[in-house]
Amino acid sequence: MSTAARNSDVGAVRHAASAPPTRSTHSTIRGWAVAVVLSVMMAINFADKSVLGLAAEPLMKDLGLTPSQFGLAGSVFFLLFGVAGVAVGFLGNRFTSTRLLLLLALAWSVSMLPLLLVPSLAGLLINRLLLGAAEGPTAPLAGHAVQKWFTESRRSVPTSLVFLGSGLGVALAAPLLTYLITNFGWQSAIWCLAGVSLLWAAGWKLIGREGPLETYDSAADLPERTSATEVRVPYRRLFAASSWWAPILALAPGYCAFALFSVWGPSYLVNGLGFSSGTMGWLIAVYGLVAAFGHVFFSWLSGVLVRRGVATRWARGVYTGAVVCLSGSLLVVAMSIGTGSAAAWLMLVGFGLANTVYTIGYLLVAEACPVGQRSAMLASFNSVVTAGAVIAPFLAGLLVDAAATPTDGYRTAFLWSGILLIVGGLGAAVFTRPDRDTRRLGLRGNDID
Repeated sequence: MSTAARNSDVGAVRHAASAPPTRSTHSTIRGWAVAVVLSVMMAINFADKSVLGLAAEPLMKDLGLTPSQFGLAGSVFFLLFGVAGVAVGFLGNRFTSTRLLLLLALAWSVSMLPLLLVPSLAGLLINRLLLGAAEGPTAPLAGHAVQKWFTESRRSVPTSLVFLGSGLGVALAAPLLTYLITNFGWQSAIWCLAGVSLLWAAGWKLIGREGPLETYDSAADLPERTSATEVRVPYRRLFAASSWWAPILALAPGYCAFALFSVWGPSYLVNGLGFSSGTMGWLIAVYGLVAAFGHVFFSWLSGVLVRRGVATRWARGVYTGAVVCLSGSLLVVAMSIGTGSAAAWLMLVGFGLANTVYTIGYLLVAEACPVGQRSAMLASFNSVVTAGAVIAPFLAGLLVDAAATPTDGYRTAFLWSGILLIVGGLGAAVFTRPDRDTRRLGLRGNDID
């Protein structure tokens, strides 16, 4: 079938005139409330991820683990992360994201039990496997949920607010969890996180609601909405769109960098750069703050550019690639310096920036995707982005085992991470073309490439 014929078929589905839905003040307030609560969920999510690295030294000592075994535990977390993300993402097309997010939060708490009840390598592996499966769907489902409350040009900041929690979770949790681990043992940190997940679930039960923007047209910033009936596009065409695959070139190395740093960053700061455990907790908080405020700043600036008429190819695609290239460059310089406070600060900022445009990747996918298929597309995107994290911590553990000194192993792993970020960022900047995608998919007809 020709492109013209396909677009004609899409137009036939969308021909009936329909007025845009009325957005009440109450609806807007509810949308921001949902964004804030989901931000808290993401904070807990990333605190769960970071606790393994923060507890690395006492955990390895108590359980008698080698660096490669500990790296394996870090990698196991991501083994079912992507698979569960895709599975729940497709469920999100049929069931409310509100209910699914509640179930996920409850599953986080349950997943802590194997490690607490059976403190061993086996208990640790089961804990990280189950926790990864429960947390894998969270980010795409949260992004899908908040985007039901805000139109295309207004969703940058609320979406970034949700992902602000990822950085704040690390920033707030690092000193607190380090204090608990140092003074009361690593088990206290695990119990704390399990309890916080249960408290969040209770709050979400009261506040969480589905947003009103259920179709692509209802969320699009167009002078006229052409249909209240949702468009449906074959998945093969959605996956072929550069808005889906090109950002992965930058964000996949970015997530590998996050996985590496969350598992091995604390050990490198202590054993490689000579900081105390207490100072390490505060330095990890600096990394978290860079990530948190970077999420908001870069998403806000991208949104400003979009509202001023800059094509999203530049305001989102090239922009994402440039930030990731900067992140990788800082890591390469930090590992080249090797020692001292300058290396530490450059490393913290470099790793912190690696995922600050993660939100923009979600916006790119949503821009070229019908709402009824968005949950599955975001989940698939997230699963591919995070796939490299399955092997990154384990490979780093092998490098640490094989290197002349553990410090040399850390630096080699971090250096390669920086190089991959630069290459991936360049690829995303060159190939991401969302304006063309929306036109080819028949979602919009008048965008300028």
